[in-house]
Amino acid sequence: MIVKTPYKHRIIRFIELIYFDEWTIKCYTITQSEDHIAPKIVMAIKNQLSAWIQHSERTNLTHYNTATLIIHQGKEGYYAIIAWWIDENMLQLFAYFSPDPVVRTFQMISDKGIVSCVWEMAILWFERNAWVEEVMLQNNNPYAKINYLNRQLNTTL
Repeated sequence: MIVKTPYKHRIIRFIELIYFDEWTIKCYTITQSEDHIAPKIVMAIKNQLSAWIQHSERTNLTHYNTATLIIHQGKEGYYAIIAWWIDENMLQLFAYFSPDPVVRTFQMISDKGIVSCVWEMAILWFERNAWVEEVMLQNNNPYAKINYLNRQLNTTL
């Protein structure tokens, strides 16, 4: 046996576009059951955005004020992954964890080399394809960014 727990399907849902400062953030949730993530959990995570978005200034590379936020209800607590495209085709990503985001703040875990799990990677793959198809292949289209933002993933994987 290589893994202790067999793979189980999880529900991936796009929940909203968050407009924060000059940013537009595509927000997804991943849950283990039909239950939605409680609004107070989502709000606690949204309250972290100001600090997290500041990481976009860590490089001198162009970013597009467009991010993807994944809120994942895991076994141990909640994971939040935020990523945005920089320099046209690279993804800058930060991952955080909190056993209880309403009571405790999130701790960065991407600085330990942790990036994302198999379910989160499905969203990132979808976003990669949407970015290529809507923005990179249609760079002269004035609606490219809007078209990208309107592409959303809702599935069970």
